[in-house]
Amino acid sequence: MDLAAPVDLYCERLGPGLFAEPLNALSNLAFLGASAWLLLRPGAAASPWYGRVLAVLLFLIGLASLSFHLFATFGTEMLDVLSIGLFIYFFVTCFFRRHFAWPWWLAVMAMPAFAGFSWLVEKPFAKGALNGSVGYLSPIAALLLMALALLATKRAGGGKLAAAAAIFLVSLTLRTMDQTWCLKLPIGTHWMWHCLNAVTLVLVTMSLDRPAPPISAGAAT
Repeated sequence: MDLAAPVDLYCERLGPGLFAEPLNALSNLAFLGASAWLLLRPGAAASPWYGRVLAVLLFLIGLASLSFHLFATFGTEMLDVLSIGLFIYFFVTCFFRRHFAWPWWLAVMAMPAFAGFSWLVEKPFAKGALNGSVGYLSPIAALLLMALALLATKRAGGGKLAAAAAIFLVSLTLRTMDQTWCLKLPIGTHWMWHCLNAVTLVLVTMSLDRPAPPISAGAAT
């Protein structure tokens, strides 16, 4: 395993070099800005402690993705994949803890369950299919199921997860079409995947917020 081996996956990269993917690199500022906003926003107090952890993990996604699009090596690609995986699996755990009050030991069991779910979703596809986007089919399917579960049981956060799933569907389409549209759009579409995913992950994190307490009649007057 050569961690320094070069990787060329995206339309924007035409050769080696630190700045061969300027838009793909700069668009990671969306993740960094989204993380800062989540931590500093006026309603941050409504987020449980694990919501703030997710905000930090979002910052790590931005750094890891930035390193990948700058250096484009197998090692930085693995850092990118790992940072995204940490966010997804931790969120899955927090989802069941926050919305269904599972004890932590049981909520953690959602991680291997999600891994099995991902394997089933990805099994019918060949390796590298959909321009390498197959690994994101299970997260979008899970988002939809989570949103439906919250909406069906009238729990807070369902609307945010539904919106996140809709935006993620658009961003996943853009990621998948990056190489296909390359001749007509030389800058590629991967940078848009970054920008839209920053919004997606903000909504996902905010879905864990506690509902604001109702305003009393006395306070309203």
